[in-house]
Amino acid sequence: MVSVTVDEAIPDRPSFLKNLFRFLAWMIRTDPTRAIVLLTLHFTAGLVPAAMVWTVRGLFDRGLDVYQGNLAFTAMLAWIGLWAGLTLTDAVIRIWSRTVLLERLKQEMEDRLLEQLQRKTRTLKLEVFERTDFHDVLGRAQEAATPGFFLNLLGEINTVITGSITAISVAVVVWMWNPLLLLALILVSLPPPISRMIQGKNTYLLKREQTQLERLRAYLERIATSREAAKETRVFSLGPTILGWWDHLYWRVANQTYTQQKNHLLVGGFLSAMTLIGLAAGIGWSAREVVTGGLSAGQFAAMMVALREVSEGVDRVAGRFFYLANRLLNIADLFIYLDLGPERVDGGVSPEIENSELTVRNLSFRYPQSERSAVKNVTFTISPGERVAVVGANGSGKTTLVKVLLGLFEPSGGEVRYGAIDARELDRDALWDQSAAVFHDYTRFAFTLGENIGFGRTEKMNLSQEVESAARLGGADSVAANLARGYGTVLTTEFDGGTELSGGEWQRVAISRGFMRNAAMIVLDEPTASLDPRAEADVIRRFLSMAGGRTAFVVSHRLGSARFCDRILVMREGRLIENGTHDELMTEKGEYAKMWDLQAQWYLED
Repeated sequence: MVSVTVDEAIPDRPSFLKNLFRFLAWMIRTDPTRAIVLLTLHFTAGLVPAAMVWTVRGLFDRGLDVYQGNLAFTAMLAWIGLWAGLTLTDAVIRIWSRTVLLERLKQEMEDRLLEQLQRKTRTLKLEVFERTDFHDVLGRAQEAATPGFFLNLLGEINTVITGSITAISVAVVVWMWNPLLLLALILVSLPPPISRMIQGKNTYLLKREQTQLERLRAYLERIATSREAAKETRVFSLGPTILGWWDHLYWRVANQTYTQQKNHLLVGGFLSAMTLIGLAAGIGWSAREVVTGGLSAGQFAAMMVALREVSEGVDRVAGRFFYLANRLLNIADLFIYLDLGPERVDGGVSPEIENSELTVRNLSFRYPQSERSAVKNVTFTISPGERVAVVGANGSGKTTLVKVLLGLFEPSGGEVRYGAIDARELDRDALWDQSAAVFHDYTRFAFTLGENIGFGRTEKMNLSQEVESAARLGGADSVAANLARGYGTVLTTEFDGGTELSGGEWQRVAISRGFMRNAAMIVLDEPTASLDPRAEADVIRRFLSMAGGRTAFVVSHRLGSARFCDRILVMREGRLIENGTHDELMTEKGEYAKMWDLQAQWYLED
C-alpha cells in the first residue's frame, strides 16, 4: 500500500463503486470462506422472487384449469411443492446468513479494523498529529469504528445485493412476457434510486464540510460537562457564554441540514408520485393484454406479483442504497485514514546510547502547516552520562528540541547522531527502548498506582520489586504509603474503590514511571512546572541525583535546577544562543545571567 500525505488524502468526491469493491475485497480477505458463502447466499436469495413469480403463473394457470375441469388436482401438486420449497429456501437462507454468517463476519471485521487503526496510530509519524486536517480525517474515520457500524453496513449490502438481483431477475421474467411493459417499468423505477444516490453524496459532503464545526461543538460540550473544567466554568461564570457558542454552532449546522433535507423531500415526493402513476399504468396495461389475449390469466396474476416485487425491490434498493452510499463514504474516510502517511520506517540500526556521544549539527525543525521553524540551526555535543539543562522562555523551542532528540520528530534540516549513527537510520523502537521521558503533560492513566508506574517498562510491570524500586527513585513510594491499598489503588474516582491524587503526587508517579524504564537517557520536560520554584528545584535536584550515570535532560523555563547540571543550553526563538556551565554563563553575563538575576530571589533562603 502506498501511503499518501494528509493533503493528498481528501478527494472531493469519493467513488461509490471504488469504495464498494475495496470494502468487499477487504471483507473477503478478513474471512474468505464466510464472505464468499455470504455473497453467494445473497445472490441466491435475490433469484428466489423471480422463481416465485414463475411458480405463481404456473399455479394460477393450473388452478384455473382444475377449476374448469380440464386437469386433475394432482397436476397442481408439483407446483405447490415447488412453491413450498422456494418459500422454505428463502427462509433458511435469510436466517442462516443473518445469524450464523453475518454476526461472526461482523465481529471479525470489527476486530481487524481496530487492529489496523491501532497499527496506523503507532506507525504514523508524530508530526502528522500536529495537523488540524488530520484530526478531521481521524474523526470521520472513527465513525466507522463505532459499535454496530459493520453489522449495519453488511446488512445494507445484503439488502442492496439481494434487492438488485431480485429486481433484475423479475424484470427478465417480465421481459419474456411483454418487453414494452418492462420498458415502462424501468422508466418509472430508475429516477428514485438515481436521485437518492445523488442526495446521499450531497448529504455526505455537507457533513464533511461540517466536521470542524461538529468537533468544536463537541469540545464545548466537554467543557460544559467535564470535571476538569467544572471549577473555572463556575468561578468565571462561563456557562452562559459556552452555551451561547454551542447554541450558535448547533443552529448553524441544523439550518444547513434542514435546508438540504427539505429539498431532498420535495424531489423525493415528486418522483414517488411519478412511480405510483407508472405502476398504475402497468397494471392497466396488463389488464388490457389479458382482454386482448396477449397474456394468460396466470401471467396476469404473476405480473401483479412481478410488478409488486420490482416496485418494492427498486424502492427497497433505492432506500437502502441511500444509507449504504453514506456508510460507504464513511468507509472511504476510513480507507483514507488507513492510507495516510508518512509512516515511520521499521527497522534500522540499534544505537548504544549509554556509550555514545550525542552530536547535533545545524538542526532545524518546522511543524506541519507552520510558516516558521520551531528549532533553527542548533549545534551542540553531549557526552555519555552528562546532565544537561535546556532553558529558555516559553515558546523558545525547548520541548520541540528534546522531542527531535528522542526520535519523536524527524529533523527538517541538519542532523542528530548517536555516536556515528545518523538518527534517520536508527531503529526508533530500539532508541525508545533506551530512552525515557516525563513530559509536562504526562498522562494520568485511570489504572492502579502500580500499573501507572509499571507502564514505564511493561514487560516488568507485574514484578513488584521493580515497580517499588522505581517508585523509591521517583518518590512515589511515599504516595503508596498513604494509600489504603498501596500500589493496588486505582488512581481515579471514576471507578469504584478509586482515589484521586494531588498534582504533586501525580508528578512523583510520572517521574517514577520514567525511572521504571531504566533507560540510558532520560528527559524531564517541565513536569514540575506547577510547583513553586523552590519545590521544583528540590524535585529536580533529587531527580538528577537518582539519575546516576544516565544521560539526563532537564527542560525548564526556570533556572533553579540548571546550576546542578553539567551543561546548560539556552534557547531563544528556536535558536541555541548560549552553551556552557552555570559559572561559565554567569561570567559571560549574557541571556542566562540576566534570567538568573531575575529569578534568583525565588531560590534565596529566608
